[in-house]
Amino acid sequence: MKIEPAPTPLRLIPSTRFLLALLVCFAFVVQYAQRINLSIAIVCMVNKTKSNFELEPKNNMIQNHTISTVRRTSLFFNEKQFFWNEWDQQIILGSYWAGYLLTLIPSGWLSMTMGAKRMCAMAICISSLATIALTSIYFLKNNSLIIVVSLRLLIGAAHGTLFPVTYTLWSQWAVPNERGTLTSIGFCGTNIGTSFIVLVGGVLCRYMNSGWIHIFLLSGILGFVWLPLWMWQVSDTPEHHRSISNTERDYIQNIIGKNTQNKNRRPISIGSLPWKNIIRSKAVIALVISELCNLFGLFFFLSNFGKILTEIHRIPTQYTGYILACGFMFMMTGSLSAGITADNLVRKNLISLNNVRKLFNALTTFIPCLCMIAFCFCDEKHQILGVLTVIVFLLGSGFAYGSGYIVIFSDIVPAYSALIFGIATTISSFNAVIGNLIAGILIKNSTLHDWRKLFILFFIVYLVGGIIFLIFGSALPEPWGTFKAQQQVQEEQEAKQSEEEMLPIQKQQETNEKDVKTDQNLYVNA
Repeated sequence: MKIEPAPTPLRLIPSTRFLLALLVCFAFVVQYAQRINLSIAIVCMVNKTKSNFELEPKNNMIQNHTISTVRRTSLFFNEKQFFWNEWDQQIILGSYWAGYLLTLIPSGWLSMTMGAKRMCAMAICISSLATIALTSIYFLKNNSLIIVVSLRLLIGAAHGTLFPVTYTLWSQWAVPNERGTLTSIGFCGTNIGTSFIVLVGGVLCRYMNSGWIHIFLLSGILGFVWLPLWMWQVSDTPEHHRSISNTERDYIQNIIGKNTQNKNRRPISIGSLPWKNIIRSKAVIALVISELCNLFGLFFFLSNFGKILTEIHRIPTQYTGYILACGFMFMMTGSLSAGITADNLVRKNLISLNNVRKLFNALTTFIPCLCMIAFCFCDEKHQILGVLTVIVFLLGSGFAYGSGYIVIFSDIVPAYSALIFGIATTISSFNAVIGNLIAGILIKNSTLHDWRKLFILFFIVYLVGGIIFLIFGSALPEPWGTFKAQQQVQEEQEAKQSEEEMLPIQKQQETNEKDVKTDQNLYVNA
């Protein structure tokens, strides 16, 4: 069915859908500000002389390279009050991910029953309170380690719900030819939040007394600025939105479906989920494999780009932060450009939705794949090539958030996209740990010769993931994983109503026929 361009209400924000995308973006700004803040704050929290402090934790999955942008020459040395050794710091930084992995899968299921609006609001509210509560260790230094680990575990658990919840939300709001643009706008918040807390947190850490307290307060308060806007302007479905126009509501429901008429398609128990259909679907399996292969590389290199730039390309540490910040801006640009371009191609009928998703998923897979080859030849003599390769890698990886595997979950199984994404991302997160373990085995002396083995391994992983999706993947919706369009629901209701109206007539006809037969029998007997 050809999808007509969406009507644009006459208001400052072009549409309610666009406003929703901005608020989702704001939510991810809050999440990533709270997620990264400890990596920045720990620089001005830990007493270097007592704790054998290292600038970049080796096994932390958080974007460790951001720490390098904060100089360890804080003006307030006496305020570095905590004597955490390297092991303590690894436990603190890793506790976030322990909580994060616990809630990825359950949140996908819960969002289908509780609703995305409430789930997201609860998550940000809990994480914001816990972030502000981190400042209490200023007065409770003796129990600081236990308090920080517990609160970061809680923050991670709250944040683990956000990505799956947005899939549930977009399954009700984003029509296919706008999905790339809307989701890419929302996911831009991850880059904005990271850049914001790195820049502002670095200044607070360096120039303010107990700057780490202000970092936690700022990122915590940010969540409570977002919360009333979200509660006032967002609803789970267009039907229940307080200010959406009738034109926009009808447009969305006619294409996506009216969720209130599909409660039987929204399971409330794990057992009622269509597990057989999920496992047997080639498109779903190919998509999950594509995400596993892509995130296997992306998570690893996000954690190790700072190390690659300093140890392989011999770039001074003080410059790596700027290079990576530039790379994240290109990643955001790639996400937005992919989403807008893909939607325009589909809207103008220049290419089908299925083909445009395959195109951009191939780009977001094969561009990093080729970057692995380039890395094999980059050393301290080719610093510019190394920097450009990092930027191109991040640019290509950003396409996934505009029209790649991140978006395709909502295309093929909108009703269950949150759950399937949560499962795939949980497995991918463990892959990141595996990647670090493999690196520890292959890399002995941190030379290009040793790193080249790892680059070749990731080249193969990217290549396999890209080829599998090109052959078996699809963005066409699965019949068992979609909502019924409002028109289809209306036709079914009319057909049912007609059957109910015809039922008394049929019964009357049957009664009349019986009476006639009875009269005939009596006549024959007589």
